Amino acid sequence: MTDHPSTPGTTLVSDLGDPQWIATRARVRAAFAGGTGDPSAHAAAERIRACMPTFAAAIEAEHDARDRVLAQAYEAGFRHFAVLDPDLPPWTPVHQKLPAGSGCRVLYLLDDDEPAVRSWIVTSFHGDTKVRWRSSYPDLATGLRVAGLTGDITLAEPVCVLLSSALQHTHDPHALLAGLWHILPGGSWVSVAQLSPTEPVPTTDTGLSPVEAEFLNSTRSPLVLRSASELVQLFTDPHEWHLEQCGGVEIRVENPAPPGDDAPPSTVHAVSELLTLTARRPGSGEPVPSHGTTPHTERARP
Repeated sequence: MTDHPSTPGTTLVSDLGDPQWIATRARVRAAFAGGTGDPSAHAAAERIRACMPTFAAAIEAEHDARDRVLAQAYEAGFRHFAVLDPDLPPWTPVHQKLPAGSGCRVLYLLDDDEPAVRSWIVTSFHGDTKVRWRSSYPDLATGLRVAGLTGDITLAEPVCVLLSSALQHTHDPHALLAGLWHILPGGSWVSVAQLSPTEPVPTTDTGLSPVEAEFLNSTRSPLVLRSASELVQLFTDPHEWHLEQCGGVEIRVENPAPPGDDAPPSTVHAVSELLTLTARRPGSGEPVPSHGTTPHTERARP
């Protein structure tokens, strides 16, 4: 589903002949948030940051977007949430962002190749009747169907599914979304975040951008940067979703002056864009509109 093999903690020899430690994707994302205790993840995060200085800010923007969707879904009456590939601390889990005592139920769909995430959730939230977890193997549809049968979540009411950035970590997004299309009840939301390619995109000999190549080399998990039009296309072909919200957030990070440079800090900013999209599964017999728009870019973040 997220194209992540079952070999975390092993080493990989790079094209330059220097061994690079493999870390899981969740640990690298935690390292970007200041998580401690995993030197391999921190080293991978620094190499990825060197390729794309805005990567850490993009994850923060992604969480901000997630929290906005959560608030909107709660106001819209959603009480059932499914989260694919939750992040490790210090990132805050979804159920702690929902109003206390709200009665909301959160189902975490876990990647079996992220044992640290499973251990953290099982240890921290065992006994919380509003928090459930289940493997995302072999696919999301199966995980949700089994969760519905066991009462971990209900598929009789609309569900808000938070894919976070998982869509950009798979080579087969159509299969992922098709599974949701066939299992989610009408009115359900699916929310995603996607880093946009930097223009122009320099590529390596593999055809990947430097950050995509480094991410794969460091984590053995793909990073697939798609444009706004490509992201929208995933929700229009072959299954037509209602695009409730789609937009872009421009992310800027100031580049400091090189070490030892007497010149003042550089005013040049590294810029990337985080694309966000929330789609709604149409109800039975509900007409599906023809989509003719692509995400727009909002004002730059400070």
